[in-house]
Amino acid sequence: MKKEYTQRHPIVNGLFYPDSKEELENTIQGYIERVDKDKVLKDVNEQTGLTGTGKRTPLVLIAPHAGYIFSGRVQAYSYCLIKDLDIQTAVIIGPAHQKNFKGISVNLDNAYKTPVGLIEVDLELSEQLVSQSSKMLLNEEAHLSEHSIEVQLPFLQIIHPDIQIVPVLIGEQSWETSEILKNAFISVIKKTGKKFIVIASTDLSHYHSHVEAQTLDRVLINDIKKMDPRAFYKNIQEDNSEACGFGGILTGMMLANELGEGKSAELLYMDSGEVSGDRNKVVGYLSAAMY
Repeated sequence: MKKEYTQRHPIVNGLFYPDSKEELENTIQGYIERVDKDKVLKDVNEQTGLTGTGKRTPLVLIAPHAGYIFSGRVQAYSYCLIKDLDIQTAVIIGPAHQKNFKGISVNLDNAYKTPVGLIEVDLELSEQLVSQSSKMLLNEEAHLSEHSIEVQLPFLQIIHPDIQIVPVLIGEQSWETSEILKNAFISVIKKTGKKFIVIASTDLSHYHSHVEAQTLDRVLINDIKKMDPRAFYKNIQEDNSEACGFGGILTGMMLANELGEGKSAELLYMDSGEVSGDRNKVVGYLSAAMY
């Protein structure tokens, strides 16, 4: 029996990003157009030691999920890398800010709605992912109230109008949970052979001074640059660094080390104080890529 067609409706339209389709599209295009992509690719080549990164799809992108006025510029640096590349599915891994649950939740709605339009869920890949582990849950309530996936969608819709998504929320972020997700994902990708990208949706340190945030976030960025998941996880656990969605980053590092070259590049880092002018309590934002 065919499942009833369902949509996940937006909850932060008009708050985190414009509610008008035209204004939203113009906002995103404006951010993208201000990125010097040639310089970004040169930086990526230098940091990774890889060549031809302009035609090479990153395995993983890190992108923030705050209001666009604060983090949209940083998001654009991640998404400019995949413009015009052949990608079928984006697996978006976000933290669950509003609902506490153990394990990993994959949303099996047919589509997500934004002011830009509908973006379809890759149900084939999503259902196969759920079947890989008892830790994979169908917690629809967690997705209804969560913004970390939603905020990535308009950028994807503008850059890749036909792309599908796999929406993943991690309830209990831990080394074990990331390993389960990594292993499940590798198994599914080998079966389907789909052209994919993983997007780790996360902000970095929260509500420290600008100086304190720089210190904490630089520890995290350096761990990503070294592609050392053990050091990354240890520093998170010991409060030497912070990221609300560290589970997505950790999963991405594991994937890139196993499936890819184990290389990464910082694209842009800034904090909210650089936009608001308030440097007493800031949130850190990072754009990065893993290959």
